[in-house]
Amino acid sequence: MNETELMQLARQAIADEDSARLNAKAAELATADEANRLAAAKEARTEELKVAAEEAMNAEGVTLPDIARKFDAAVAALADLARAACARNDVIGRHASGIQAAGLREAERTPAPETLARALALAANQVATPGNGLKNLASGVLSYSGPLHRLTAVERAAR
Repeated sequence: MNETELMQLARQAIADEDSARLNAKAAELATADEANRLAAAKEARTEELKVAAEEAMNAEGVTLPDIARKFDAAVAALADLARAACARNDVIGRHASGIQAAGLREAERTPAPETLARALALAANQVATPGNGLKNLASGVLSYSGPLHRLTAVERAAR
C-alpha cells in the first residue's frame, strides 16, 4: 500500500470512529429522551389518578362527614327501635292479665336484643357482597336475631 492509500484508510477509520461516536451519542440522547418521555407520561398518569381519587373521595355520600351523619342517624334509629321494643314489652308486662282476658293475639313480646340484631342482620344482608365482610356480620348476629328466613312479629306486622 502506498502512502495515499494509507492516508485514505486512516481518514476512513477516523470518519468511521466519528460516525460511531455520533451514533452512540444519538442513541444515548434518544434513550434519555425516551426515559424523560416515559417519566413525564408516568407523572401525568399519577396526577390523573390523584385527581380522580380526590374527586371520588369528595363525592356525595363518601366523605367522612357524610358517613358520620348517616352513622348518627342509624344509631338514633336503632336507639328509637330499642326504646319502642322495650316500651312494648313493658306495656305487655303491665297489662298481661288484661291482654290475656281480651285474647289479643298481637300481644307478642318483641325482645329488644332480637329486634336490634334482626335490623342489623337484615341491613347487612341487603348490601353484602363477597368482599365487604357483611355476610359474616349478618351471620354473627343470627344467634340473637334468629334465621333470616323466619319473620319476627314486627316484620309480620309490617307486611
